[in-house]
Amino acid sequence: MPVDPARGQIRKPQICPSTKIVPGKPALQGTRAGPGPDAAGTRTIMQSFLEITGIVWIVFWLFWLVSAVWTGGNGGNRQLFAIRVGLVFLIIAWFVIVQPGRGGEGALFTPFVPDTPVTGAAGVLITIAGLLFAVWARVHLGRYWSPVAEIQVDHQLVRTGPYRYVRNPIYTGILAGFAGTAIVIGLWIAVPAFFVGFGVFLLKIRSEEKLLLEKFGDDYARYRLEVKSLIPWII
Repeated sequence: MPVDPARGQIRKPQICPSTKIVPGKPALQGTRAGPGPDAAGTRTIMQSFLEITGIVWIVFWLFWLVSAVWTGGNGGNRQLFAIRVGLVFLIIAWFVIVQPGRGGEGALFTPFVPDTPVTGAAGVLITIAGLLFAVWARVHLGRYWSPVAEIQVDHQLVRTGPYRYVRNPIYTGILAGFAGTAIVIGLWIAVPAFFVGFGVFLLKIRSEEKLLLEKFGDDYARYRLEVKSLIPWII
C-alpha cells in the first residue's frame, strides 16, 4: 500500500461510493444503477409517439368539424357543440392531465403495457387505423350523415362499405383511436377515459337506432340481426 511520506503511515485506498468491490477482482468503477443513454433514448421516442398521436387527433377533428359545418343537418347545434366539446376535452385530458402524471403514485399511474418503442408504435398505428376507418365510414355515408340523430330526406339504409362489418363504424373507428392513444400513454389511468367514451357512444347508439327502427322497420331489424354494432362478430 502507498505510504504517506509526511507521517510515515500507510494510506488506505479511497473507494468511490459507486465502486463495486468483488473479492479477488479489481474494483469496478461506475457500476451503480441509474438512467443510461438507452433509457433517455426510449423516453425521447415515446414522447415523439405522443406528439404524433396528438397531431393525428388534431387533423381528424379538424376534418370532422369542417365536414359537420359543410353538411350539418337541420337544428341540433347545441347537441353537436356539446358532443364535440366533450370529446375534445376527453382528448385534452389524456394529453394534458394523464401524460404529465406519468410520475404520479398509485395503481392508476402504473403501466398496463410495456413502455417500449414497440408498444408506442403499435398504439400510434392503431390510432391512425381507427380514425381512418371512421373517416371512411363518414365519407361513405355521404349526405345521409348528420351531426345529430335525425332522418334525412329520402334517407336510405346503407349496408355497404364499412357498414358491411359493423352498424356503427364511425364509433368503432373513434373508439379504436381512443384505445390506441391509451396504449401510447401506457398508464392504467388512461383506461377509464376509454370506457367513458365507450359509454357515451352506447347511449348515442341507443337513441339513433330507435329512429332507424321507426324509419326502416323490419329492414333495420334484420340488419341488426346480421351485423354487430361495434366489433365484428362480437358486439
